[in-house]
Amino acid sequence: MVRQIGVLSRSKDYFPTTKLLEDINQRYTVSGVFLSTQYVFPLVSSSGVDARFANQSLLPLLGVVPRIGRSQTNLGLICLNHFQLMGIPSTLSAEALFLSRDKFRCYQTLSKIKGIQLPRTILINNSFQVDQLLNAFKFPVVLKLLDATRGSGTMLAPNPKTAEEIVESLFMRSSEPIMIQEYLQPSSQYNASPSADIRVIYIGNEIIGSMKRVAPKGEWRTNFALGAQCETYQLSSEDEELIHQIAERIGIEVAGIDLFPTQNGSYVLEVNACPGWKAFEMANPEINVAKKIIDYLLTKIRR
Repeated sequence: MVRQIGVLSRSKDYFPTTKLLEDINQRYTVSGVFLSTQYVFPLVSSSGVDARFANQSLLPLLGVVPRIGRSQTNLGLICLNHFQLMGIPSTLSAEALFLSRDKFRCYQTLSKIKGIQLPRTILINNSFQVDQLLNAFKFPVVLKLLDATRGSGTMLAPNPKTAEEIVESLFMRSSEPIMIQEYLQPSSQYNASPSADIRVIYIGNEIIGSMKRVAPKGEWRTNFALGAQCETYQLSSEDEELIHQIAERIGIEVAGIDLFPTQNGSYVLEVNACPGWKAFEMANPEINVAKKIIDYLLTKIRR
């Protein structure tokens, strides 16, 4: 009997979701099923827990690969916790998603790693005394929403006046906290452009590869979605050790981890629990990320 692995995602047409389902369905012993996050219905009763999708029980699922969109984080947390209660192996825990999706909480957790370098960051809950808080930074500064993604919700302020205007504007629209963060200046020995960083793909206990992302002309953000150029990159042994420490501290099994290398070691920028990998495979065509994720999930299932 062929058993099913679910891919939990907002859209079946999203590149990672498509690739994961393709890889699963190329195997003889398992088949893939797309689970739309918003149509998975967790169920609790006196007889136990279950979840329904398309009016079918998900208890028979062999395992699940979550691809939780930012807008569905809260629903995703409930689903991941429920799959854990149901005893269904997953490549992402609710705890790891929770930590990685809140950028400041992630920094708080990573700060416990001895010797780690994080950008100087302050969290503000309102615009009171923001002018005084900005005195702690050199300009330009980066302003980020806690759930910023793919470059959206991340802004660069060249001077205090612009920073104050951005903060005021953001708090007029929402009461969500904002991070003020130093803009890291690279050493030319490590980055040819100020707008460049390193994305590392981590699966299980393995660093499967990394790439350098360079922002296009006129843009400071390094997201592929904004036109960044990507090329393969060789991590130093120190950075490899750092990646393993980050993954262990967050408790994350599949991640995209962003570093900013400098002459004095690398800074940690971000931990992404559901990274895209289209650009990564363009820079590293010999690596099949979907296959490695499913291989890893199957090793968990067999334990």
